[in-house]
Amino acid sequence: MENSKKRRTYVRYTKKQVSAMREALKTEEPRLVIAKRFSNEWGIPTRSVYQKLHNVANTKRTYKKRQVTTTPVAKITPSKGIELTGNMVNILNHMKNPTKVVMYNDHVRYYYN
Repeated sequence: MENSKKRRTYVRYTKKQVSAMREALKTEEPRLVIAKRFSNEWGIPTRSVYQKLHNVANTKRTYKKRQVTTTPVAKITPSKGIELTGNMVNILNHMKNPTKVVMYNDHVRYYYN
């Protein structure tokens, strides 16, 4: 009768172990392989490590690649010179007058002190 009772083992993981799990999840290695490796390394049952890996994977952030979007700030025309476009006009209206303006071939720099 005693052998039929199931025993539950509760495992507490250190911060170092959890961070190692997070680093391992960043690789494309299957979770079961990671769980077996950590269970051999730490002497913890594989099922416990696999469950913890699953919980850590659900709580970790998903990172999205940001796409860089550029908007033209100024148009350069030979007849009119430089025309500010888009939000740059509104931004410059809210700022103080520049103390120094330097014009280059492809851009303009405004210095505020």
